[in-house]
Amino acid sequence: MIWVYPPLGMLILTMLGGIYTFSLFYAPIQDYYSIKDVAPLTLAFSLITLTYSVFIVPAGVFYDRVGPRLPLLLGALVIFLGYTLASQMRYFDWNTGKILYYTGLGVAVGLGIALVDAVPRPLVSKWFPDKTGTAVGIVAVGFGIGAAVMTPVISYLLSIASVFDTFVYVGVIYLIVILLCTIPMRDPRMERREEEVSLNLSETLKDRRFQILWLAFLLSSFSGLMVIGNAAPILKEGAKQTPELVSLISTFLIVTSIANASGRLIWGFLLDKIGVVSSMLANFVTTAVSAFALSKTFSTYLVFPLASVIYANYGGVLAIFPSATAILFGKKYAGRIYGAIFTAWGFSGLIAPYAGGLVRDVLQSYTVAFYLASLSALLATLLILLSRRFFR
Repeated sequence: MIWVYPPLGMLILTMLGGIYTFSLFYAPIQDYYSIKDVAPLTLAFSLITLTYSVFIVPAGVFYDRVGPRLPLLLGALVIFLGYTLASQMRYFDWNTGKILYYTGLGVAVGLGIALVDAVPRPLVSKWFPDKTGTAVGIVAVGFGIGAAVMTPVISYLLSIASVFDTFVYVGVIYLIVILLCTIPMRDPRMERREEEVSLNLSETLKDRRFQILWLAFLLSSFSGLMVIGNAAPILKEGAKQTPELVSLISTFLIVTSIANASGRLIWGFLLDKIGVVSSMLANFVTTAVSAFALSKTFSTYLVFPLASVIYANYGGVLAIFPSATAILFGKKYAGRIYGAIFTAWGFSGLIAPYAGGLVRDVLQSYTVAFYLASLSALLATLLILLSRRFFR
């Protein structure tokens, strides 16, 4: 019976992973409003990640207090309302419509995702104390394959309907799928021994290991979020030298989504085998190398394998850090502690996609953005190397 939780959690996160297709909305919105710059459109994605990260802590506290079902139900409803609100921007010019765009697709969707995502990974860490990395990795696969699942769905909807009608349809899909997955969800009974070894949130925030993990999470997620938030424009720019790339944007999103999903499972399994520190170092180093290589090759077909490594490692980060949090700080308060560590992802999400788009708008190239992505991963590597003694 307990093995129902990882696949259900994976399905829920598959829906949430649909935000990685966000760049598909840019072109039709640009066409509708005659907007040339990319950065103003990426801001909604940045607002999702910021709101998501700000509310994930109270969402985690909410989950710890009331159990999994109510946060999932409320989150699904808020996501639906956010997409519906954004669909109404069609009736206004850009200066007014962007308020609905940022509020609906940014703030509301971010809040809904926080409520929903506060549940699946902490929940399975409680059900699988001896295989935390693997169980969390299975759940995290969902966020990774979200783009592979939702890209053809959204692309089809955009081909038969306006982008604004597509917002409504996507909101309905989120609502129905998450509500159905919510029905069997419940927490296990916590053994007294597990309660005794668990740190509460105030204790955890003072722990040096938490502070190191938070900063490492911030730095290590930058590369993936920068590429994900600018995926379609990156290939469009690469098409200046390799024209065929522009017709492969949907294929790129699907391929990298599969890589993202695979990385979550692989890195979760590796964490159980080689430990927290070794898995982080291996992940960060390969990300740094791949991002630097992309700065030279994103205008060629090498963008596929190199970006896939970045996506896989980014997916791995989202399996490594929740697992490490449960392993290091216990499971009784897993919801709120996971939320606290996850705020690092939100700050990175606020900076990375917008920074990538801004660099492109100012310099008319993504080359320097890839340098920044590589540097961020290198800094994460250095941080963990200098702090290894705290994890012994």
